[in-house]
Amino acid sequence: MTYQTLTTQIDGMASDFLFLDDRDIDIASAGKFLNYLDQIVAEGEKVGAAPILKVSRSLSHILGKWLIDQVKDKEAGFGMIEKGISLMQEVAESYKNTGAYGGDVGPFVADCANLLGEDIPATEVSTEAVSTASDVKTGVPAAEIAAAAPPREAAAPVDQLQDDSLLKDFIVEASEYIDEIEVNILNLEQEPENKDYINAIFRPFHSIKGVASFLNLTIIRDLAHKLENLLDKARNAELDVTPPVIDVVLDGADALKVLVNKLKTDPESSQKIPEGLDLDDLKKRIQMVEEGRVDIPAKKKLGEILVEDGVISQETLKKGLDVAEKKPGTKIGEALISEGDVTPKQVSQALRKQVEQVSDASTIRVDTRKLDDMIDMVGELVITQSMVQQDLNMSLHADRNLMRDIAQLFRITSGLQRASTGLRMIPIKQTFQRMSRLVRDLSKAAAKNVAVEMEGEETEIDRNMVDEIYNPLVHMIRNSVDHGLEVSADRLRAGKPEKGLIRLSAYHRGGNIVIEIADDGRGLNKEKILEKAIKNRVIQSGDGLTDAEIYRLIFLPGLSTAEKVTDISGRGVGMDVVKQAVEKLRGKIEIESKVGEGTTFITRFPLTMAIIDGMIVKVGPERYILPTTAIRQALRPARESYNNVVGKGETINVMGQLMPLVRLYQLFGIEPEHKDPWEAIGVVVEGEDRSKCLLVDKIVGKAEVVIKSLGEGFKNIKGISGGAILGDGQVGLIIDPEGLFDFSEK
Repeated sequence: MTYQTLTTQIDGMASDFLFLDDRDIDIASAGKFLNYLDQIVAEGEKVGAAPILKVSRSLSHILGKWLIDQVKDKEAGFGMIEKGISLMQEVAESYKNTGAYGGDVGPFVADCANLLGEDIPATEVSTEAVSTASDVKTGVPAAEIAAAAPPREAAAPVDQLQDDSLLKDFIVEASEYIDEIEVNILNLEQEPENKDYINAIFRPFHSIKGVASFLNLTIIRDLAHKLENLLDKARNAELDVTPPVIDVVLDGADALKVLVNKLKTDPESSQKIPEGLDLDDLKKRIQMVEEGRVDIPAKKKLGEILVEDGVISQETLKKGLDVAEKKPGTKIGEALISEGDVTPKQVSQALRKQVEQVSDASTIRVDTRKLDDMIDMVGELVITQSMVQQDLNMSLHADRNLMRDIAQLFRITSGLQRASTGLRMIPIKQTFQRMSRLVRDLSKAAAKNVAVEMEGEETEIDRNMVDEIYNPLVHMIRNSVDHGLEVSADRLRAGKPEKGLIRLSAYHRGGNIVIEIADDGRGLNKEKILEKAIKNRVIQSGDGLTDAEIYRLIFLPGLSTAEKVTDISGRGVGMDVVKQAVEKLRGKIEIESKVGEGTTFITRFPLTMAIIDGMIVKVGPERYILPTTAIRQALRPARESYNNVVGKGETINVMGQLMPLVRLYQLFGIEPEHKDPWEAIGVVVEGEDRSKCLLVDKIVGKAEVVIKSLGEGFKNIKGISGGAILGDGQVGLIIDPEGLFDFSEK
């Protein structure tokens, strides 16, 4: 039994709750949360999680009362919803780990009843749902599940439609949503693979469905639900975004606009389909597209093209359609020719136009999985190239012509590798634009005036990294807006512009892409950071810590200096997640800050997740790969440069700087060729804010290697980030400098 879907739904609700503009829930956000609760209930029933259903029932009741303005203490209601979401996360995690929950949600339900001044009504679920839940081996009686579950549809009593303000709010919100949908559909048509646009279309349909369900607007709800399901398949890669998908979604949006406009002029018509609107045909088309039964782009009909070109009139077309209808099997072109309204040449030209509508010779769509497979094969080709090269180098009798031909093959292989890697690179512009919208929403929530500047939007990044870097960037921006930037009054008193500034920058440096998020706010408060770190027993004192070391403390779990928890940040989570996410991508993060002037987060990521430049070093019989981006220099230490400092261990004097010495053979349990530093090779490697000298036996050479996963059983080896197949077919382990430093200090 898996609880992943349940956990995902609850986490999604929690995430959206954090981004509320203020503590007053409007009709749009309430509809969104009612949708989430409906899905949480469905999954909770499947796994027999009765406590989840009890909490969901209570939250549904609060949201319903909130919408009809029957929650008097909005602050307490907001807090109760936040508490309920956290409680559901706790329960879901417990079920995922143990299959049960040892706590009691009864007090929470009682608190909700006290808030509303009435009991939370017990409801029942369908027999099917109870049966499904009772089949799960959870030990929870089906009767308890049925008693705990909220109604599946969260439908409001019909009399709620009499609340004119509520209905007017829905009409306004729905109209704005439909406008948003139309804009993003047009964008999606240009970039059918863009998941951001798919999500931007899915969410409004989702919200319209939720609120329509609450208001018992069944016609609107059912249509929005079908369109939502269609988009859900598209965003889960179960359905390609083809022209028929675009067409049917546009038609669906148009139909919703008609329904909403009709509701505006005649609220009593909510359960009637407007005249001229064929929803049955639209729903059939949605189903056909969803099932993949329409696999060619929609195109204009022949008659429409002839009318547009001025060849025939609308009346002539209608007459031709009547003729064709009376003669089964007769096509419209044939009917028009037979009546003498058009010539065969005119029909032929119109048919050619019809074909041209669906032909596009300039681009083709390729499944991303096929692209990834191709890049993997190119990686294997590079490995084979290295093997051949090594064999030739070892051969004493290699033919000169063969060597020339092989050298040419190597050049072609290298070019193919660069070209295939480039196919997976996309501009970071789209990610930056999402950040810009996020800043707008966050600044509104925090009541701050914030401007956004972007630099390097055309900088390219590995497509596989785009989704991975999104969350870390979001966390950093949230902190910049909430903690970094001051309110306008404070900025004016400090002699700053009234409007705060968030600057997003991206550029290439070496083999990395560097992304900077800078603000011109108050800067990090070192004293507060140290105070909190000492209070949490992370450190004993701040004596001897550099500014950079103090700033790094904010990446520790639970370390927040926020004076109060807001809906943006301050819960003590986030920056540790940022660090983990960045390091997972083989990246590094740095902080620069100056009190009163601002803070800059600097993240460095490799350009591609598949291939790295590395230096191959040998330690005893083993070979390791050091990323060249982390190497500062290599040297053979002089005997007099070696020191064993009391309290600091072994050091090497490198250009006047005492560098900690790390003996790789000791860490990995290998018998080396050389134990004396002056007989071995020292490689100075840089981490986030520290450098160390790694002692190796020899440097084998430089190579471009394809990163291979070590598998689940070896993924947590300290100081190792993966493996690579070397030119002789042997495996070399790729060293993670930061992880190695941590390992050496324990």
